[in-house]
Amino acid sequence: MAADCIDIAAIFLQFPLCNERNRSMTFSDEMLRWYDENKRDLPWRHETDPYRIWVSEIMLQQTRAETVSRRYADFLARFPTVFDLAQAPEEDVLKAWEGLGYYARARNLHKAAKIIVRQWNGKLPPSAEQLRQLPGVGAYAACSVASIAFGEAVPALDANLARVFSRVIGRREPLASPADLYPEALAHVSQDRPGDFNQALMDLGATICLPRSPKCGICPIFGSCAAGQSGTPEDFPEKAPKPLRREIQRTVLVVLLNGKVLIRQRPSRGLLGGLWEFPTLEPWFAPDALLGEMTRAGFLAPRQLQELPPAAHTFTHLVWRMHGVLLHCEGAPADLQAADVALLNAVAMPSALHIYRKCAMDAMK
Repeated sequence: MAADCIDIAAIFLQFPLCNERNRSMTFSDEMLRWYDENKRDLPWRHETDPYRIWVSEIMLQQTRAETVSRRYADFLARFPTVFDLAQAPEEDVLKAWEGLGYYARARNLHKAAKIIVRQWNGKLPPSAEQLRQLPGVGAYAACSVASIAFGEAVPALDANLARVFSRVIGRREPLASPADLYPEALAHVSQDRPGDFNQALMDLGATICLPRSPKCGICPIFGSCAAGQSGTPEDFPEKAPKPLRREIQRTVLVVLLNGKVLIRQRPSRGLLGGLWEFPTLEPWFAPDALLGEMTRAGFLAPRQLQELPPAAHTFTHLVWRMHGVLLHCEGAPADLQAADVALLNAVAMPSALHIYRKCAMDAMK
């Protein structure tokens, strides 16, 4: 037996739930029974349209369910079908996505919608293998959509579900990826209700089998959980060291020209691709050096009005430390566009800059 696993065989013999003959059946039955009585009332769980289920799964990647719940209905009101999404300008899709973060998801959703319309006549491909061919659809999203929308008996493994399965089987070793547990998860998936089974595990991981202080006392599968029976469930699985995030100091320039504020669009590829932002300088420049740097960057007669509140935004491997400045100028570089309040409110801008968008709007009143 591997050193990183506790003796789960001895534990299984103590609990009828874990009898080798019916362990898989009982595990899924217990999860579904608990889910039927305790499932979270989330908007997308009332949907049967594969398009709408797919949209919810892409939104839920790296975003809390509470946040998605507030934005889901509005997005679908704007793009009620895959045809509406495919035909929309990318700028409209990014604007509707504003506040959900990780904007590559929105761009890939838009690209995938066009493929679905062109190659699948507006119907989502029905298997996880086919769904994985779409831009932005990884293993987890493909299996989740396939199981919920089409009844394919495949496990949807994200970090939460991998944590649950690691604890059930007593795996202590850190996971390189959730896919490490695919064979174990596949053995447990309900053949009759795979979508509900996956969603049951999602709810269990979100509400009971927490990373810290799991609520083992009310867990429906405590009797079949090796980590729970060990008395130290938080030790399963061990966490791999997190990579250090690189920090960048940025000066955000909220520049007024003839009563409007200057903005620019980021390149379509890369971080926050296609979104709009205020001009920036890197690194942060102290006030006595700022105007000279702006002049060298192509601003004509810049004049500082006031400092704005500092802000920070954390990406997966990067942190922006931002220092905002409100200024006035008499001319600007050609790549900048002057925006009034209406335009500034209409363009898609990363949430990292929302504090400076409000400052700009206040300055233009």
